[in-house]
Amino acid sequence: MRTLVLSIAACLLFQSVVAQYHPQAPQASVNPDSLLTAGMDEVLSYLLLTREDFRFRGDYMDKDSFRLKIVDSLMRRPLLMGDFVRECADRCDSIHQAPDRVLQFIASVAGTQYETAILSGSAISRPESWRDALSSLDRNLQLMADASDRYLSEGMSPEEVAAVVSGYKDLLLEDVADKEKSAEELDSLTRAEEQFAMNFAKTAAALRFPTLFAIQPIIDQLAMIASGLEKDRKAFERGQNKQIYLSGKKEKRKIVIGGYGHDEYCGEYDMIIDPGGDDSYYLEYEPGKPHPTIIADFGGNDIYEAKTPFALATGAFSYSILIDYDGDDVYRGGSFSLGTGYFGVGILWDKKGNDSYIGDTFTQGAGTFGFGLLIDSDGSDTYTGNLNCQGFGFVSGMGGIIDASGNDVYTVQPKYGDFIRYEDHYVSMSQGFGNGVRPFLSGGAGFLFDYAGNDTYVSDIFGQGASYWYSLGMLYDRLGNDQYLSHQYAQGNGTHMSLGILRDDTGNDIYRAYGVSQGCGHDYACGWLLDRQGNDLYASYDLSQGAGQANGFGIFTDLTGDDRYYVMLKNNTQGYGNPRRDYGSIGVFLDLDGDDRYDGNGTNNRFWTTNSKWGGGLDRSIPVSDSAEAKP
Repeated sequence: MRTLVLSIAACLLFQSVVAQYHPQAPQASVNPDSLLTAGMDEVLSYLLLTREDFRFRGDYMDKDSFRLKIVDSLMRRPLLMGDFVRECADRCDSIHQAPDRVLQFIASVAGTQYETAILSGSAISRPESWRDALSSLDRNLQLMADASDRYLSEGMSPEEVAAVVSGYKDLLLEDVADKEKSAEELDSLTRAEEQFAMNFAKTAAALRFPTLFAIQPIIDQLAMIASGLEKDRKAFERGQNKQIYLSGKKEKRKIVIGGYGHDEYCGEYDMIIDPGGDDSYYLEYEPGKPHPTIIADFGGNDIYEAKTPFALATGAFSYSILIDYDGDDVYRGGSFSLGTGYFGVGILWDKKGNDSYIGDTFTQGAGTFGFGLLIDSDGSDTYTGNLNCQGFGFVSGMGGIIDASGNDVYTVQPKYGDFIRYEDHYVSMSQGFGNGVRPFLSGGAGFLFDYAGNDTYVSDIFGQGASYWYSLGMLYDRLGNDQYLSHQYAQGNGTHMSLGILRDDTGNDIYRAYGVSQGCGHDYACGWLLDRQGNDLYASYDLSQGAGQANGFGIFTDLTGDDRYYVMLKNNTQGYGNPRRDYGSIGVFLDLDGDDRYDGNGTNNRFWTTNSKWGGGLDRSIPVSDSAEAKP
């Protein structure tokens, strides 16, 4: 903890220095994207390389059935990642106006189907009363339950589902007590997990990403219910005045209507509709008996707490939707919570307020064999987790956060020690992180898209647009003066046949990491840090700022602004690519506009090479097309 506190203090000091020197972000004198195109071609020409040299072969490993198509595609053309993450973020930015178009786009990225008919509201598009709309929602719950049954029955037997419930989650969870175990005990645990993963790869080979559904009909029906309850306000004025409906053709469903005062919900529900008031939710869920859930709260400062895993906006072998329309809310989810899909689909959507999201593992936008999404439409929010969270994609899954505005703080706490490498650092695997199980199960895609505000991102080992084992990790921040603090394998990092990118479009930003970060690819992987505009500060120790290691590609690009660069080791930073095995690695560093200062290899308006065969850097203080200088 002391290490993180000191690091945060140092990062805040760096930010104050930058703010005093350059209080406002500069306006780019040229188009940053045109600078990137020309600058990349120029530095590659100096290194006797071309864009075609940035590609990975597809025959390193046998391809398993869980590989996402987008991972295969970008492994062949990793230089497309910069445009791809922007396109994804632009599409997802319309979630507030056109959620189904966004889900359809996400389904196409995941390579799965998107079926709007699964939740059709056409037959009840104009219900006569809120009770008709409620009945429509009830029918949609049944449609989701039927879809869950089909999904599982087509992929696994009931016995296999039970085995997944008891065993698969161990691939995601860590135990703080592991730090006290002996090397032999840890090795035994590792072998057991590998054996489970190998067996699971055979058992679940036919299992696919579950169908994503249209949620606009649900939103429309909820709006009708809210309007109807307002008209009947006197009947629901006080809290604890709940009407309970039991329905369902197979099993009775528990559907509850709350009041405008304080309501408290305890236990397991299929649907909760609360019209207002400061409410408390203490929820449970039994994953062995999967069923879809819908919760909608239309106003008030609410507290949501999961008393068991899978209880709060997690689709566990099913579908789960939680929408909170207004208020400063607190979400305490534990593990498997807060917009996660665990062999299913889970969506948490908070539309307004300064909110707090607190979880442990596999939380806050996480997906495996499914899709998990946390959407926050307004407010300055805090996100706190411990592992595999804040935009995490695991095997055959996608997980993401979409945050529209506000000065947000994303923190991965130091809980689960990375004791194999360190005594005082912790595994994060969060904040736009994709992960798999080496060598049996290809990973998923994790993304974190934040569109406005001065944001802070804190992780430790693995995070902030990073990845591991045939997966994709993306962190995109559009506006604001942001801080990125991590230790290792972070800030645009790919490790072991994977892809990771951090893209920040505007603002005076601070990036601080120790190593294997800030545009670093390790072992047939590509990592890219792309900052388009602003007066930025970068600090690291080694293997960073455009470093390719063990046949990896590391790309660092800062397109405009007056920037400051600090590194401790010069021989493997700021454009480093070492030879390894039967061919080499590539490391590229580009700063293409501004008056920059270096404590490292770089020099303003110069090309340089490092102690490597395929690595180098280029700094331009004037547009490429207008300069004849900076020759190698």
